[in-house]
Amino acid sequence: QEQQQQQQQQGEGGDGKIPLPFIVVNTSQSTVINCEMGSDRTDVFFNFSKPFEINDDFEILKRLGMGKTGEEGVKECVGEEVFEYAKRNGLLEGIVNN
Repeated sequence: QEQQQQQQQQGEGGDGKIPLPFIVVNTSQSTVINCEMGSDRTDVFFNFSKPFEINDDFEILKRLGMGKTGEEGVKECVGEEVFEYAKRNGLLEGIVNN
């Protein structure tokens, strides 16, 4: 139980799921990054001395080959009625594995 509590505190659920949403920021190793946080801790400001790239969770998961799911996974998330609507209107392309 202690190990489970430590994993949860570290953001590792141990259930094979990746917590969403998240972002990944890439920049040169020699970049100087200044970070400021608002007093209420809801705003964070970053200044980079060199160019940087920000990728959201969908882009990272897509690069890892994890950006698609099966039809059953979509049905589970949105329900049968919304799934059928999305399928009829071609809204599942790029989301569902072929």
